[in-house]
Parts: sequence; C-alpha cells; structure tokens
Amino acid sequence: MNIFAEYPHIISSFIIPMIVAIFAFAFPLLIQTASRIDDKYHSTLLVKVFRKDWICKSYLWVLVFSIIALFIWILQLPLIFDCGVFNKLIENSALFFISITTFSLVVMTFGIVWLIYIYYVPDKLLDRLIKQYKATKDKSQYFVAISNIMHYAIRNADRTLSFKTLDFYSSQFVEYRTNKEDEVVVYPDEYYLVIEESNELVYLSQKIETSYFNESVLLGMFIDEYQKTIISQRTYLSIWKGLRQALYFNREEFVMAYWRKAHQYFNFFLKRIYPVYDSGWKNVINKDEIAKRDEERERFLEFHYALGGLLMFLGKYDLIRQITSWTNQQPPKYVLVPETMIEVINRYMNVSQKRGYFNPVYYEQNYPFPDTNGVNADGIIQMWIKRYISILFLRQYILNEHFIYSRTLQMPSPPETLIEKKAWNDELDSLKYFVRENLMNENLLQQLDLEVLSSEDWFKENEKVEPLALIDNLRAVIDMSIEQKKIQQEIDEEKKQEFYTATKAIISESYTRFGKLFGSVINENYSSFFLGGRFQVMNKEAFAKDQAVSYINSNTIVAETVSLELQRDILNVFLMLNRKEYLLEESETFSGIDNLITAKDEFVIVAVGVNLIYLQGKNNKLKNDNDNWSYNGISIINIDNSMNEFISQSFILIKIEDLPCLVHNTVSEERRVKYKLEHIDTAINTYASLINLNNAENEDITKEVSQGTGIHNLSKSVLVCVEINAEVRYREDAKCIQMKMITPFDETSTSVKAIDIENIWIIQDKK
Repeated sequence: MNIFAEYPHIISSFIIPMIVAIFAFAFPLLIQTASRIDDKYHSTLLVKVFRKDWICKSYLWVLVFSIIALFIWILQLPLIFDCGVFNKLIENSALFFISITTFSLVVMTFGIVWLIYIYYVPDKLLDRLIKQYKATKDKSQYFVAISNIMHYAIRNADRTLSFKTLDFYSSQFVEYRTNKEDEVVVYPDEYYLVIEESNELVYLSQKIETSYFNESVLLGMFIDEYQKTIISQRTYLSIWKGLRQALYFNREEFVMAYWRKAHQYFNFFLKRIYPVYDSGWKNVINKDEIAKRDEERERFLEFHYALGGLLMFLGKYDLIRQITSWTNQQPPKYVLVPETMIEVINRYMNVSQKRGYFNPVYYEQNYPFPDTNGVNADGIIQMWIKRYISILFLRQYILNEHFIYSRTLQMPSPPETLIEKKAWNDELDSLKYFVRENLMNENLLQQLDLEVLSSEDWFKENEKVEPLALIDNLRAVIDMSIEQKKIQQEIDEEKKQEFYTATKAIISESYTRFGKLFGSVINENYSSFFLGGRFQVMNKEAFAKDQAVSYINSNTIVAETVSLELQRDILNVFLMLNRKEYLLEESETFSGIDNLITAKDEFVIVAVGVNLIYLQGKNNKLKNDNDNWSYNGISIINIDNSMNEFISQSFILIKIEDLPCLVHNTVSEERRVKYKLEHIDTAINTYASLINLNNAENEDITKEVSQGTGIHNLSKSVLVCVEINAEVRYREDAKCIQMKMITPFDETSTSVKAIDIENIWIIQDKK
C-alpha cells in the first residue's frame, strides 16, 4: 500500500528520469549505429534494412509512446465525464499507460542493443538476413542486402563468410531454375545486379590463392549444368559484362577460369541431340528437340567467338593462346574453337550474316566493345571477330592430326546458291588480308606460339599449302562453280510466269491509254503501218531461281521498252494524214480552234502532251467532267504523252470519221513455233517467251542470235521475246490540222496568228 501511496513520487523521481535518459541515449545510439554499419559494410541499404527491422521499428514506437505517456502524466487531465464504475480506472489510466510504456521501453532497449550486436557481427547478420529473406514476400531488398555481406567477405578475405554467401546465392539460382527445364530463364534484375557488383569487387581485390572466388564462380552461377534450362539473352549480356570487367582490371585468370567452365558445360551438358527414328526408320520423331539444341549450341559458340574478337581488340594475345590451346582430354579435343578448316571458314562466313537489314546493330547490342560506339560500331566489332577467326585459320596449321580421318587443312565445298558463292568470294578477300597481316606480325605469331609460320620453308618441309595459296585455291573453286552454275541452271517456271503476267499487264495498259483515239474498223481505202515487239538478249540468271544479285525489273524491262515504242510510234499516224501544221502561241490556240470548227458534232480535238489542267485556269470554255475533257462543247481526246516530239504539245483537229483504227493481228504460226511464243493475251494478241540459249534444243536460235549480236558465248544468256503484230489503219483521204503550241520565249520558231490558219475542210468542199 505504501508503494501505491507513493507512486507520484516514484514516477517523478524514477520513471520520468528513466524515460528521459533512454530517450537521450536512443537517438545518438541509433545514429552512431547507422554510421558504423555504413562504415563497416559500405552499404546504405543495410542501414535501411536495419531501420526497417521489426525490433528497431518497435523500439522507436515504444519510445514515442513513452514520451506521449510522460506528457499525459504531466498534464494531469481531470475527468470530464462521469463514467460510473469506470471512473477509478480512468483516473489511474495515466499511471497504467506510463508504467506499461516504461516497462516496454526497458525491454526494447535490451532488444535494440542485441540487434546492434548482430549487425556488428557479419556472420550473425548474414543468418538474420537469410531468415528474413525466407520469411518475407518482398525478397528483392534482402537479396541485395545479403550481397553487401558478400562484399564485406570479399574485401576482408573472410573464407567462412564467403562460403556461406556463395552457398546462399547458389541455392537461390538453383531454386529459381527449378521446374524450368527447356525454358529460357531470365532472372530477376537483382540477380544480375548482385553478380555484376560482386564481380567488380573480386577483380579489384588482391589475389588470394585460397579464395572461393578464384574460379569465376559468380559468372558460373548463370551456367546451368544440371537443370537443363536455356541461357537467355539478358544472361548472356551479364556474363559479357563480367568478362569485360575482368579484362578491364587485367584479371585474365578469371577469364581463363570462366573458359574452362564454359568448355566443360558445352562438352558435357550441351551435347548434340542425335535423331530418333520411328518404328519404320523413316521419320525423325525428335526434330524439334534437335533444332532447339542446335540453336542453343550456336548461340553459345557465337558468344565465345565474340569473346575472342574482344581479346583481339584488347591485344590479349597470350590469353588467346591459352584459351585456344586449353583442353581437358587426351587426345586433345577443342570444343569452343574449331578443329577443322571447314569449321573455320564456315564460322568466318557466318559473322556478317548475323547483321541484316532488320538489325544492323546486332553485334553492338549483344557484344558491346569498350570505347566503340556510333554508326560504325557494329562493323568494327565484326572486323575484330573476323581477325580472331583469321588467327584460328593459322592455328589449324599447327594442330596434330591424331586420327587417320583428321584433315586439319581440308577446305569446305562451295555453297550451293550463287548469292552465297558471291558472298564467300567477298569474305575470302578480307580473310586473305587478315591472314597476310598476321603472317607479317612476328610479335603476334610469337605470343600465339605460331612463330614457325613466319618461315616459308616450314610449309615446304611439312608439305602444307601456304595460307594465302590455300585461300586462293578455294576462291578458284568457287569461281569455277559460279560459272558452271550460271551455265547449267534452267529458267525458273515461277519467274517465267511472273514475266508473262507483267508483260500482259504492261502491253494491255499501253493500248488502253490510246483507246479513245481509235474509231471503228476501216476495211477499205486505207493505208496502214505495223507495230512489232522486241527480242532482247539478257542474263539468264535474271530468270533463274538461283541469283547472285537482285534483278529488280528483269521481268518487265523488255515489255516496258515495247510499251514506250508503242506510245511513241502510234502517234506517227497523224504524220501520215493530209496534215497542216501550224505553230501558235498559247493565247492563239483556242482562237484558232474557234475559227476552224463549225459543226461541233463532226469534230474531235486530240490533245497530245498538253497540260489541260493548267490551261483550264485560263480558259473557261475548257471543261472536265470525270476526266472527260471538252472545249466549247467539242470532245477532247487527252493523250498524256510527250515522247513523240513531232506531235507533243499539240492540239490536233480531226473529223470523228477520220480517226484511225487499231487491229491486233495474230503472229504467224511459223514464227510462234520458231520462237516458242506463248499466247499470253488473246484479246490483244500479245505473245511472249523465254529461250534458254544454252539449251541444245535451241541451237539454231542461238546461232542466229550470235550472228545478229556478235556475242559468241551465249551459254549464260536467255532470249527474252515480247511479240505483237499491231496494225494502225487510216483513211487515205483523212485530213487533220495540227496546232503546236510554243512559248513566247522560243526564238527558234516562228508562230502564226489564228486568222492565218486555213480551214482545209472548207477549201476541200469548195473544190
């Protein structure tokens, strides 16, 4: 009872000073702790994790409630409402509140001291962070926080701590890949961040013989040797960044350690999948698996060829020697570098194929080189990869042939298609340049253990073809195969049909443009002239399935030539008529028409190469209704054609009954048979054919073409035939007046006035 009687004194003399003392102790302690954590682990993230720890948060909340309880006690607030039986409890609530908070504050003070102790002991802190990582749903923060403990272990060469952190991260990578067999695995961003930051610290740290990090274990976490997942593009980029970091800090031993792991992975865990056949041994039932594995292998190899290019770029020749000679088998087997010249050449040829029209920055995106950027970056990276492969080309000369079938210098067969053959020839030029440059660089050859190749006598003594001659020999084989292919290939049926279709459309459109110019068929008292087609010798490759270059307009060029000749020559019909020609300035032209035409329904105006839209703005009698032109009620046939200089820029007045006609005659049977002409358009009698001049069946035509053109070798040529037999008929007594417009600035021609034009129809009537 004495204690409760004296509780105001106890609170004022004991509890309040305790709260104030703990408050004065807490903030400096927490600030000092945050500073010590940052100094110890070089991590503000761990400071944040410490602040978010439930002990730290609880301690701060209890401290706040203690201060609030203290102020409530000091205020001694009176009871405002009568609460009956609860009056006594409410009157003593301040006592209960301050007592509970004070007790909690004392307990949590011990708790915060214990938490601070944990944060000062890295091993215990790691255990706590791992436990929190497993208990929380938001794992990202703790995943990265644990990496700061690993960074501490790296800086302080703490083997026990290194082992525990590496074991944790290895287990997380394995766990993330679980149940993802045959899937492309993209890890969360924090996985890549942790490995990249940790790698840089490892490379900056002093080399220690017993370190767990010596074998590039961090980069090795991305390589799945047992769970059969597929490395993603994002993962390749992270591995590439780690290797670049190692090279930047001249830690070549880590690159070599990674190479050994990659060699083992490719050799044992990324093996080729062999075909499995059905019960009848006819169909392969695992085609998809084979294709998928081959794609994985190709991507993995491409990465390591790019790494070789990076080493060449940085001048790491000794490291190149190490990776290209490393093997863990006897007799030696090299899986990340070629073992045959066939593989070397094919790999060299494939480098530029990765960069196409749709991705001109393929290498820059996937394998960025240091200090290489801009529009030429991708080409520079390609060039260094090719230089690396040119070293592998020379390396083939010093490989031992351990087996009878080992032929290290056997060159590949030329590719099948012409476009590939041409590409190989172009690439062989650059390969020859790089190989010649390497052979002249004695320092390079010495560092690569290839110095014996600097002596010409070595090739003779070992009965080996010199490198440059070997390339020339392959080039000669390719050139010969190109010539044979061009001679022997046949005309492609699909391209022939494309040629027929295009020809039919072009010739038909040409006639359509002059449709209104021709009247009814003239069968008596007429003269006529004929329009023919065109036979042209062209490269057979343009019509073959296999092409070395693109022939964009090969299937239209002859038809377009015939079309242009038609458009030019058809208009010559007006030159054949009883014609009067006058040169007039633009302002006089329509006056001349007005003076000449009396019966509007008997005449028509043919406008050739005249800009009617422009003239319409100057003369309101010129009308256009749905592209049907007329002048002062007289119909105009508008021919938009400026090819015939004698008729162009003219208005031709002619009676409707005197309009010419066009007859589409057939081609003689003899000619159709001789030139194998196909009747591609029966409506307008258009014929076409493609004749292979290397075919024995066409020997007579070949001789005829050779004599006519003076070309003796037509084995790679084709005769492109577009044939028509169009007849333009016109009445012998037909008349017309041509009014050709000239500009006021034309000083070479003399114009006349509208009143000077003779009306030939009135004169004829008077006669």
